[in-house]
Amino acid sequence: KKEGDGMLLRCWLALLVALIPAASSTNAGVKVRLTEKGIEYGKRLGMAALQTKLKSIKVPDISGSKRVMRITNIGLPKSEVDLVPGSGVKLSIGDAYIICSMKNKSFLL
Repeated sequence: KKEGDGMLLRCWLALLVALIPAASSTNAGVKVRLTEKGIEYGKRLGMAALQTKLKSIKVPDISGSKRVMRITNIGLPKSEVDLVPGSGVKLSIGDAYIICSMKNKSFLL
């Protein structure tokens, strides 16, 4: 074992001990700054994704007849997305509408 190896190890340990308070006092979180334009862009993307997802839903038949109901159009004319400080995101939807079509499956015997 060389004499210089012990000195090098002590230097590294001293450096490590000196850096620990600096590393523990920094916040490891991430800060994001959103502009109004960015929020509007996210709203458009989110609403389009929501409408696409809702249109893919098949409404189950509850009457007992053999009908398949599909959502053909969805309107969310008064939708708002707002940031709530310390809480998250608030989504408000007003005057929404859904248009459905129904296919009657009848068979001739």
